[in-house]
Amino acid sequence: MAMGRQPSLNRDLMRYLHRAALLSERAGDRRFQERIGIGRSLFLVLRSIADAGDVPPSQQEIADLLSLTKGAVSRHVETARQRGWLAVAASSASRREHALTLTPAGRSLVEEGLAVQREYERLGGEHLTDAAMSTTIQTLKTMCELLATEERR
Repeated sequence: MAMGRQPSLNRDLMRYLHRAALLSERAGDRRFQERIGIGRSLFLVLRSIADAGDVPPSQQEIADLLSLTKGAVSRHVETARQRGWLAVAASSASRREHALTLTPAGRSLVEEGLAVQREYERLGGEHLTDAAMSTTIQTLKTMCELLATEERR
């Protein structure tokens, strides 16, 4: 079936995927800035550290998870460290990595951010059925896997 698909369907899928990503980034960034005073990317870095539990992720793992450059993650880590949200220590696993731990202020900021994220996520939930969301997730997951393979070539 996919072989005979109209080129316009693929073009529309990619156009809306790109547009949704941009709009999500802009709207999310604005919402996070207004509500907790930081951008969405910095929040996602802090949340990744919080979600990791007892085994803090490396900066490279965070970069891979969030599709950010390692340089962008390093800048976010430094900002968070300077603002007292993150403690950075030498890693026991590697001299080139740092062990990242949220401070109490960082954990509090993540909790505030989670409330913002829940509000933001409700936008889609109010307009899409669970079945539509599941289909969209599967489509986007497949597209990400295909594009990641293409990127590595």
